[in-house]
Amino acid sequence: MIFKDLSFGRIINGDFREYGDLPRDGFIVSDPPYNQNYHYNKYLDNIDDMDYYRLLESAFGKNRCVAVSYPELAINILSKIRDCNEAVSWVYNSNTAKQSRLITWWGCRPDFKKIGQPYKNPKDKRISARIAAGKSARLYDWWNINQVKNVSKKDNPHPCPMPLEVMKRIILITTNPGDLVIDPFMGSGTTGLACVITGRRFLGFEIDPIYFDTAEKRLSIAQPQ
Repeated sequence: MIFKDLSFGRIINGDFREYGDLPRDGFIVSDPPYNQNYHYNKYLDNIDDMDYYRLLESAFGKNRCVAVSYPELAINILSKIRDCNEAVSWVYNSNTAKQSRLITWWGCRPDFKKIGQPYKNPKDKRISARIAAGKSARLYDWWNINQVKNVSKKDNPHPCPMPLEVMKRIILITTNPGDLVIDPFMGSGTTGLACVITGRRFLGFEIDPIYFDTAEKRLSIAQPQ
């Protein structure tokens, strides 16, 4: 395992299962592999069902956690491990048959009031009064955020990087500044980038050295906002 200490935490090139127990005071926030034969550099995304179950259990089975996945996987796999406390639908336009993913909370709950957004019916008299008073709607549980159009592998070789806005929202409504966020499947480091921007600590793991190097480069120049 290769350890890189940064000002906001640590990233590790290696399998999180070889690290030992993950810090129990941390929140797991991750977009895990979906076991649907996706083409990664190093990881085989088509393992035995029981091995896949054990992988998710190791990642999400103990800590407070948030997982991004296709709906059927969240229901059929994660629900066998623990109880779901909340869910958000993330939808996007794409040329694929699946145009949504499910964001689920396990052992913790999001606070949608932490992020405001414009009201959908601003002409309603009651809503107009709220807007005049400087109020905004709480974040809804239906997020329409485009996927990352990763057309150039030069800047980011990862085949499916997460949108930064998705990870920022998850972290902002789930954790507080200074909290520890852990990503066992760090990829190109978007979860870590969201942590730097929002003032959280980060511990990330990635087995692929190419994706890890990309994450290190992105995070080494990241700044809080």
